This record gives sequence, C-alpha cells and structure tokens, in this order.
Amino acid sequence: RSELLSGTSDVEYFAPIKYRLEPDLLVTVLGGLVYSGDIVLSITGDKIDSGKLTQLAERSLEELKQFKHVEAPKEINLAVLRALFELFDLPSGLAQKASQGDTEPVIKLQEKVSALVPRVLKAGSDLQQGKLGFWGQNLLREEEAKDWHARLDSLKKFTESLTPYNTVGKLKNLRVTPDDLDSQKKNLEILAAVERLLELVADLGSTASYLSQAEMVLPTEHPWVKQAEAARKALQDKLSQDRTAEHASEYRQTLGQLKKDYITAYIASHSKARLGVAEDKTRNALRRDERLLALRVLAGVSLMPTSQLTAFEESLNGLKSCSSLDEPTLVTTAVCPHCQFRPSAEQLELLPAANRLHKLDDDLDELLANWQQTLLENLDDPFTQESLGLLPAASKKLIDAFLASRTLPEPLTQEFANAVQEALSGLEKIEVKSDEIKQALRQGGSPATPDDLRKRFDALISDRSKGKDATKLRFVVE
Repeated sequence: RSELLSGTSDVEYFAPIKYRLEPDLLVTVLGGLVYSGDIVLSITGDKIDSGKLTQLAERSLEELKQFKHVEAPKEINLAVLRALFELFDLPSGLAQKASQGDTEPVIKLQEKVSALVPRVLKAGSDLQQGKLGFWGQNLLREEEAKDWHARLDSLKKFTESLTPYNTVGKLKNLRVTPDDLDSQKKNLEILAAVERLLELVADLGSTASYLSQAEMVLPTEHPWVKQAEAARKALQDKLSQDRTAEHASEYRQTLGQLKKDYITAYIASHSKARLGVAEDKTRNALRRDERLLALRVLAGVSLMPTSQLTAFEESLNGLKSCSSLDEPTLVTTAVCPHCQFRPSAEQLELLPAANRLHKLDDDLDELLANWQQTLLENLDDPFTQESLGLLPAASKKLIDAFLASRTLPEPLTQEFANAVQEALSGLEKIEVKSDEIKQALRQGGSPATPDDLRKRFDALISDRSKGKDATKLRFVVE
C-alpha cells in the first residue's frame, strides 16, 4: 500500500504527479482489476479475488481504503481446467490456450454455460410438475424424483457459479475441485436422462393419451381392453427400469400395434351397431311399409294392444345409421365423429343392427297377422254378431267382406277401422300389465302347486271383472 499511495496520512494520492488519484478512486480502480481477475486485493483478515466479488461489495469503503497490499493471482490450475472443459464436451487443449492468455477458451466455456442453464431450469421445472408421466403413471418413484430434482438443483447452482469467470484472469481464481467435477458429471447424466425421458414421453404421449380414451370407449369386458391393460403394465414396468430410453422404437411399435388393433375392434363394433347405407334405405322403406301403415290405422280400434305397435316403432327408430366412418378418421380420434358411437355407453344387442332390421321386418308380418286374428276372433263372437245387423249398410259391407275373406283389406282404410270400432263398441277392453299377472301369481309365496297358481290367476280375473258382464270383456295383456 505504501508503494501505491504517497503523502501524509490525511492527504494521500496515487501517482500524485501523473494521475493524482485519491484513495477512494484508487479503490474503485483496484476493484475493477479484481473483477477482471488481474489482481488479488489483500485486506485485514481476507484476500479478495474475482471469485469473491460479493465480499468486495459488502466491505465498507473505509475498510477497503485501508487495504494491505495487492498481489498477482495464482496460476491457472491446468488439470482442473482440462477436466472442466471435458465436462462441457470442449477440447481439453483449450486449458493450455487459456493459460497462455487466449480468450477463446473463456468464450467457448461461457457459451456452454449459457446454453446449459436454461436446459437445467426446464428439466427441473418439468420434473417438479410431474411431466415424467406415461399412461397415467409417473415413471419415477417418489424418492427417485426427489433425488433427481436435488441433483438438477446442484447442477444449476454449479453452472451459475461459473458465469462470473468470463475473463482469462478470473479463471486463475477458479474455485472448483476434482470432486466437484466428478459430482457434476453424474448430475449431467441425470440431466441427459431427464431430457431423454421427457422426449420419449412427448413422443409416445399422444398415442398413450389416445389409448387411454380408447379404454373408456370399449366395454371393460372387451378383449382389446384386457390387451391394453396388460400392454400398459408391461410398458410401465420397462420404462421404470429404462433410464436411457434405448428401447424407444420397441415402445413405439407396441403402442402403434395396440392402436391398430383398437381401430379394427372399434370398426367391427361400429359396423355391428350401426346401419349402413343400404340398411338405412331399408329402414326408411319399412317406415312407409303398407303393413305398418295398416297397423297405425287399426291402433284407433280401442280393443287393439297398441303397446305392441309402440314397442315395434321404438325398436325401429332405435336403430342408428352411420356409413361415414373409415380407418383414417380413427387415426386422430378414438370415437366416430359422425355418430359419437361409444360401445361402453350403449346397450349393445347380441344381433348386429342389420340382422335386427331383418328381424323387425319379420316381426311386422307376425304383428299384423296377430292383430288380424284378434279382429276375426272378436268379430266372430256371438255377442258381436248380434250387433252387426245394427251397423250402417256401408260399415256392415266392409265387415262382412273381411269375415268372408279372413284377410285384412288392402289398402286398409280409416272407414274400415271405424266400422270395426263401431262393431266392437259393445265389448269392454281391460288392460292387464304383465307385472300385475306376476304379482298375482306370487301371492301366497313360491313355489306353488298348479292348483294354487290357477286359483291365484282366477282371483285376478274375478277381481278385474267384478260388476261387469264377463261376456263383453276382452283382456289385453300389455
């Protein structure tokens, strides 16, 4: 200090003739030299170099003005510097160039540091947010995730600590040991593992998400769902052990095949549950069929079991049609966008929709034949025969023609239905629900003898016929 400042203790200057710097300004200049790594400033109880700049800022000006001396920084530790450059995948020869005052090694090192910091921050953030999840399960165990996050945090602090070493002079004050570098080498491996797994999850994630939706679309008992569950468990077990993601192509192939199998299974279910173009035309034709139109007209006769017609039309209208689905569409969505078919949410029939349509055609024949027989039996009834003579001539003619031909007229007109209604108006229709019959037969317990069942059934009929002329009653089971 005495060699740098001259004068009395009250008035001191550095180079009083050339610069005439007071101690305050000299300390500022010395601080700049410490920052650049060109000198080490010795003060009471400590030596401040470029690696201790925070201490320089913390010391009071008066204390700094009373510095003891300045000295040249120690020489660069070539062995440590070589290991540092190798850690960042830089040529170890750059350490020798740095010792010769070349600025290139410093520039390259800081470029590596600048590139590494955001990578570590992103990996740590993604890890903390649970982004290492695959198909509903985290790839890391809880304790493993904590350990990895702690290692990434250590790597972040280490990398940030290298930022101040941005000149050759500062490298002389590098405070890094071989043990530090060995530890950070392991932490860099963790960073690489996290990035590989994140890349793998991003690569497989869209397919896994698709398959998760697909599992909810098909019924739980569907063979494909069982296949998907087994594949998911096997993949998650493998991924929990594979930290290098070296089997990524195998995982992609497994998921891709599973998706193809789903598309095949879904299209098969869709084809079974939905009518195609030809079947839809058949259904529309059935809605306009003369047999159905005849039944709708006869439904106006009070004696007819109209619930049968209602059930038939509900079954017919319950058939859904969709002919627009194809395989390319299912590549991007797990559900048909045209009809939103979800097998797990629909009451699937054993018979395909096309077969059910053909059966409804047969059912329509049977339903019309049954109604025709019901009319014949009731019009042939002696009680009804007595009232036929009271009908208007036109109505009686229609009824007589029907009884003679034993076949419903074609086309079946409203006039015919009105004539039948008028002829049967003396009969009283009593509707009995099937549940009422079951309940009546169970009165008194089960099992029961045949005689017990007959008595219970007779009791039901007697109760519903009470106070009425039994010859005029007609029971209709709904």
